[in-house]
Amino acid sequence: MKFFELKSFYIVTDIKEHKQNKSTLLRYIDEMPASSVDRQRFDESVSKTDWNIPSSYKRNYLDTFYDMMKPYLSDMALKLKCKQWNVLNTWYQVYEKGDMHGWHIHGRVNYTNVYYLSLPNKSIRTQLYNVVNDKIIENIEVKEGQLLTFPASVLHRSPINKVPQKKVIISFNTDFTHPTLQN
Repeated sequence: MKFFELKSFYIVTDIKEHKQNKSTLLRYIDEMPASSVDRQRFDESVSKTDWNIPSSYKRNYLDTFYDMMKPYLSDMALKLKCKQWNVLNTWYQVYEKGDMHGWHIHGRVNYTNVYYLSLPNKSIRTQLYNVVNDKIIENIEVKEGQLLTFPASVLHRSPINKVPQKKVIISFNTDFTHPTLQN
């Protein structure tokens, strides 16, 4: 098997409403029931998440979050030459000191997205991996209040949080469909 590099991309979007919504979103997340993930065999330790809370549970943060994201996803669809977009699965993750999420992909979707609600240190940004040259992509410049979007098949991880402050992200998967190159 021979790999050939196919130039791809990732997207970093400034979320203008971040400052006005940050405290509300963090409060809603704080009010969620305690639920953690600790699966050492998958290199995954997350202090708080709603990933494993039943989907029927009311998630108050979602209304605020979706209202904030809609215009950005619509703009993204236009740039990707697609007529429609759809969000599949949304969850938050709180990474306390020592937490991490090992290398993984997201199956059955086009893109995965990471919104940085609280990012106290750039050393705990999401890392992407280039399988062609077997290297971590080191130059992704993303900060709190931004949305990182990348193909869901790209290996990625949240490195070990070695700082005392927590990182809080809201992640979600998206499909962009009905492509057209016509105006």
